[in-house]
Amino acid sequence: MITLEEYRSRRERLIQRLREAGEPDPVVVLQGAPAPAAHDRFRQYNDLMYLAPAEAPHAYLLVDGRGGQVVTTLYLASQSKESADTDGPHLSSSDVDTALAVTGVDRAKDLSEMGAALERVKVIFTAFRPGEGSRESWDTLQRARAGVFSDPWDGRLDRAARFVQLLRERYPSARVLDVSAHLDALRLVKSPAEVELLRRAGELSARGLVEAMRVTRPGAYEYQLDAASRFVYLDHGAFGESYRAIVGGGTNAWYGHYNANDAKLQDGDLVLFDCGPDYRYYASDITRMWPVNGRYTDEQRQLYGFMLAYHFALLKHLRPGITGEKVTELAKEEMEQAAARTDWLKPAYAKAARWSLDFPWHLSHPVGMAVHDVGHYRGGELREGVVLTVDPQMRVPEERLYLRVEDTVVITADGIENLTASAPYDMDEMEAVMREAPGAPLGAYRRAWED
Repeated sequence: MITLEEYRSRRERLIQRLREAGEPDPVVVLQGAPAPAAHDRFRQYNDLMYLAPAEAPHAYLLVDGRGGQVVTTLYLASQSKESADTDGPHLSSSDVDTALAVTGVDRAKDLSEMGAALERVKVIFTAFRPGEGSRESWDTLQRARAGVFSDPWDGRLDRAARFVQLLRERYPSARVLDVSAHLDALRLVKSPAEVELLRRAGELSARGLVEAMRVTRPGAYEYQLDAASRFVYLDHGAFGESYRAIVGGGTNAWYGHYNANDAKLQDGDLVLFDCGPDYRYYASDITRMWPVNGRYTDEQRQLYGFMLAYHFALLKHLRPGITGEKVTELAKEEMEQAAARTDWLKPAYAKAARWSLDFPWHLSHPVGMAVHDVGHYRGGELREGVVLTVDPQMRVPEERLYLRVEDTVVITADGIENLTASAPYDMDEMEAVMREAPGAPLGAYRRAWED
């Protein structure tokens, strides 16, 4: 659990970073998420939630670093009696005492008062990027933004861009600057409390994947595997999934972010399963591949076995103080020898192995409050507390085969902790899991912990 003191420390560290960057009196204002358009559970934007646990629609957080102090004010919309009676109460300006107790901020006020608080501010920092909501990451939001801008019948500003525009229009004497890079740097390195939440999310993703494995059979649909994993997430109190699962049977796995999940699984094919929960605002990411009929062919064993070996070679070299590029280089040297020793069943497989060894991004992306989390670890030494995916990949174009195995790991003081390691890797073990009777409704699933 993240304490109110940790939230306060994050706000203080953010202001300290801005001061060190040359702004002695910074003020940060972050826009929260709007109320859902449907009757969905509200989920706050990650950036605001990182600084204060304020789960309220249309909230704004102002962190004032002027005069050597750090004073945080939470601006809240009011909640009508009708809304409270029909939807249930949430944090609002109607109950300031509860808002202060829940969030630990210094002040809580009605949203109508925020305008006056910004009138004499010289430097306003805010996030220029769209806020990450349910099942969203910075990269998916960027693609969506580009799509809107390129539509000649749309082209509207998103909420983040509109907020920046309003700040500049209403406070023309203030400089409005982007705080995103500073938030990214803080969010990249996880605290022990964050790692514990990520550990639980990782265990949950592994259990969801195993449940999907148990219900796999020829004639089943990809979405049924997805449903099995989501049942596990929800039963453990997760919001649901941190991204739409990729359930690619056969050649559907060729598409890196396949999301239709509506095809019937075919006897003789492999299925790629890539999933992760949204557990208390923290994500995870795991991928395994298994045979739809429960038995790997010789060709499947050779290709997937090479991916597993590559995966473990990468894991072995991860530690603080080494760059991701060096880890990839060391693993590649090891696997070049393995590839040379292998009696490949087809020339296309030897070619695919060489492609895999030359592919540079087997250490893929950070994981945290979003599955493709903010922050950058490439080009520098890995640090304790950085969480990332290890994701070696192989393509066989001649057969439209795509293979990979993926785990989420955290860099520790002396190496790594694999947060998703409880899902099986060994192909004999995976076949044994698939032989288990599915039972009703979703197999031999049991709760992993009690909250």
